Amino acid sequence: MFQLVNISQGILKWSGHSTNSLVVLCSGSFRRGATITLIALMAEVCCHGAANAQTSSVRPEPVPCPDVITQTVTEIEGETFDCGIVRVPADYDNPDGSQIELMYGVLRSTSLSPAADPIIYLHGGPGGGELASLTNTLAERLATLRARRDIVVFDQRGSGFSPGEIECNEVFAANSDAAFAAAGEIAEASGMNPGAAAGEYLIPLCAAHLNEQGVDLSQYNTVTNARDVVHVAEALGFDSFNLYGHSYGTRLGLEVLRQNPPGLRAILLDSVLPTDVAWRERLPETNEEAFLGIYGMCLSDPTCAEAYPDLVETLNGVFTALSAQPLTTESGLPVTAASLEQLILSSANQAGGEWRVRYLPRMIHDLAQGDPALFEALSLMRYAEAETASPPAFQLDVSSIPARLMLNRANALVSQSDALRQSAETLARQAQDMASEADESLAAVFLRTLSELEDVPYSTTLDDTYAADRVSLPLRPATPVELGQFVGRHFSGIDAEILTSLVGQMTPDDISEIFRRLRNLDRFSEQLHELAFALRMFTCNDSVPFNSAERVRERIESYRIPGLTVREARTMAYELGACDGFPTGTLGEDFHAPVTGDGSLPAMVFTGTNDIQTATSWSEQAADNLVGSQFVRFPNTGHGATLFSQCARDVAGAFFDQPDTAVNAGCASDLVPNFALRDEPLP
Repeated sequence: MFQLVNISQGILKWSGHSTNSLVVLCSGSFRRGATITLIALMAEVCCHGAANAQTSSVRPEPVPCPDVITQTVTEIEGETFDCGIVRVPADYDNPDGSQIELMYGVLRSTSLSPAADPIIYLHGGPGGGELASLTNTLAERLATLRARRDIVVFDQRGSGFSPGEIECNEVFAANSDAAFAAAGEIAEASGMNPGAAAGEYLIPLCAAHLNEQGVDLSQYNTVTNARDVVHVAEALGFDSFNLYGHSYGTRLGLEVLRQNPPGLRAILLDSVLPTDVAWRERLPETNEEAFLGIYGMCLSDPTCAEAYPDLVETLNGVFTALSAQPLTTESGLPVTAASLEQLILSSANQAGGEWRVRYLPRMIHDLAQGDPALFEALSLMRYAEAETASPPAFQLDVSSIPARLMLNRANALVSQSDALRQSAETLARQAQDMASEADESLAAVFLRTLSELEDVPYSTTLDDTYAADRVSLPLRPATPVELGQFVGRHFSGIDAEILTSLVGQMTPDDISEIFRRLRNLDRFSEQLHELAFALRMFTCNDSVPFNSAERVRERIESYRIPGLTVREARTMAYELGACDGFPTGTLGEDFHAPVTGDGSLPAMVFTGTNDIQTATSWSEQAADNLVGSQFVRFPNTGHGATLFSQCARDVAGAFFDQPDTAVNAGCASDLVPNFALRDEPLP
């Protein structure tokens, strides 16, 4: 049984030796898909001494980081982070055959005396490479852990900068227009958004192309991925290492644990996808369970429970009423069953947007009374400032004078944030004046601003939903409401105010121009379709026939809240029936057995009450299977607990520092929202 914590609901390093000169000698630029023969030869020469120190036949090759990994005043390649490549067999049963290059990055510890056992971060997906966000999203998320240890991030085979033999860019580009044309029909059949539906047109074309090239798609599965993890640890010379798995990375981490490699010290599983859960088949239940988790927090508060005693029945009634007759807000925003589903689920699961959870029971109650005002306010993020605290000052232990100056400047910028926000309207008016003087439309100003913000390190646009949402946007109705909701989902603070102000001043022609130009500019993101393809490839290899479309349909009748589950069920049934061109049944029943361990390896399991991607009950099931594991449930937290709170990050840090000691997770009780009651004045 697991131990339950009951809460209310760089320099590359081998064996501890730095090789700073190697990175300097191997400096330059690197882009995915570029030939690296010359770089490999340079690495062979300049890294010869370090390679000789390796006891393993496997060794890494330092290479310049991809251009997309941004350098800042605090993140400098060769000083605070580095990149490299580890070659692994495409097929471990044929180790002398073709090789796959796995690209990795190292975030060096900010400690002057780091622990000797680094953390290897296992990203989600499958196929969702995260190396591109090494110095922004990941550096921020993992800062607490980095204070004691180096963090190694690598893109798994078939994802990001480790595509292996998966290359379909030309196929995607050649069929982009046809995918646009087919998107509507596929969306109707599958329940997907238009961007994802267009990808469904492209996926089988890519599979056919790769099969023609003789690529063995069966080698892209979780068991092989787990062998890659061990290979990377061996190549980097880690006598002892830890694993932190997120989302699909937890399934991968469990398989690594099952393979029981030498040197594995401790494992943290954040938002768990157990090997014994038919997750593609059961994914719709995560939406329902997340809402019930939110309602459970309400019921634990006597005043909230009294105000909303029958919230599930009320919500079902609202879905039924909106399906028959949508409402319209004062500003013309349509309130449909689909838009209500989207708002509830995004509120539950989006880091930075969870402040909306406190209003959800009140919003559902108001909609049942025919009042959509609160729905409009939440959709347009009107209460964000009132519910979001100012960012805390940075507190880092730095010794050098230049570092202290940079830190002082960072804190000065934080203190100026309120003044900067207050200037948003002035800046927006200036943008409008500039547009008039230059005879440039507001649509052009909006698109240019959007493009500039996408290039800003630490921008909110860098989350994993932005690319898909941006690609889908030009396929949606060309209205200011759609554009405003897009801004609200992905931007905050002064960025959101500027973009929202521009939208508010646009004519219908401006709006139409934006959607027309977005379609011409974007076509379809290669990154988005690579992710969709990798997800399908791993689904077919790992999960079929363990998951079936027929059982998805059978489960529909058991859901308590159809408005949150039926659309997802349609999508899962469609995807599970779309494995033509892909191998299936690659992994046997042994893979789908629970991973139990023997209690000798410390394990920690995190889950969030609001998680719509991996149900809380799945994480609890995984913890129950893992002998001696610890389990923490974080209130008002979605997918990936450490994305949501410093509490989760601190608990993770405490675990890795003393993995054999019970954690103190009392801070989680402070995460429970203060729910808005029926008659409470709104901001």
